[in-house]
Amino acid sequence: MLAAFLIIPVFLLSMLLMAAMLNFAQKSQLVAIPTERSSHTVITPVGGGVALVFAYSLGIVVLALQGQLNWLELLALCTSLPVAVAGFIDDRSDLHHRLRLLIQASSVVLALGLLGPLPDLLLGSFALGGVLLGFVLAPLCLLWLTNLYNFMDGIDGLAGAQAGYVSLVAGMLLASNGDYPLALLCLFLFAGSVAFSVWNWPKARIFMGDVGSGFVGMSLGIIALLAHIHASMSLWSWFILLAVFVVDASVTLLRRVLLGQPWAHAHRQHAYQHMANCPNGHKIVSIAVLLINTLYLLPLAVYAGKHPEYGVYFTLLAVVPLAVLAILCGAGKETEGRLTNWVHAILR
Repeated sequence: MLAAFLIIPVFLLSMLLMAAMLNFAQKSQLVAIPTERSSHTVITPVGGGVALVFAYSLGIVVLALQGQLNWLELLALCTSLPVAVAGFIDDRSDLHHRLRLLIQASSVVLALGLLGPLPDLLLGSFALGGVLLGFVLAPLCLLWLTNLYNFMDGIDGLAGAQAGYVSLVAGMLLASNGDYPLALLCLFLFAGSVAFSVWNWPKARIFMGDVGSGFVGMSLGIIALLAHIHASMSLWSWFILLAVFVVDASVTLLRRVLLGQPWAHAHRQHAYQHMANCPNGHKIVSIAVLLINTLYLLPLAVYAGKHPEYGVYFTLLAVVPLAVLAILCGAGKETEGRLTNWVHAILR
């Protein structure tokens, strides 16, 4: 595990890459222009997600040189890279959403094909596996995770902080269970996330862009499946650590569909977007998410890992309160919820 000390040079290299990317984005007009659906008000460079792609790719190279993962697992980890390439093209020239989705779906199918049959997932006293897990739930969840991270990348600091937090905690849990290769990859991803966050913390000098948002969602999903195969970290623990993003994106989408709204159109109806609509709102929301992760979700994730047979119950304890909060914040609606109005009144 001495290779973990490589996260320091990885962080420094990622910082240099961020500086170069910012200069490139400014010169090539690779920028996000504010619209009525945006949560920012000034033209801002995009493409900062390359730091995460760079750090993750270095991690795969180190693992390949160490020979600690078989070549099928290494190839499966690489399947998120085409998603990053498609995202970069989309940042530059607005790739058609159907083509982008096709690339994502193809990468998901390839990843699952390389990973092979998945072990059963304990669901209370039942075991979920076979066709339902491997051919229905796993691909749908992996594809949804790839896209929901993109949906949640809408304010300064949030996406980078979440990626850094989840990858750091996952790395520690994996290391404690002896899965040092995946732990190392998570720590490399953490280093890249922190480097990006330095430039993205409110007020952001650069945004993650599609090059990073879809990529990091799928990468975390593949690592989670590999950890499930290695029996080194429960899928319930992963779900709980990602619960803030999963719940907000899912509740927002579901309510928009139920209200007959065009679900695929850009909007500002996520709970986090409503909450960020106040002075210093971006910073407050990002810090609040980190606190929820640490004080509430982390203990549940740890217990779910120690007692996977009860993982579904710990997950419900995580998800239900977050879903209620999302609804009270107005997720899926144009107007802010009661909780949002109350918090804004206090902050103002």
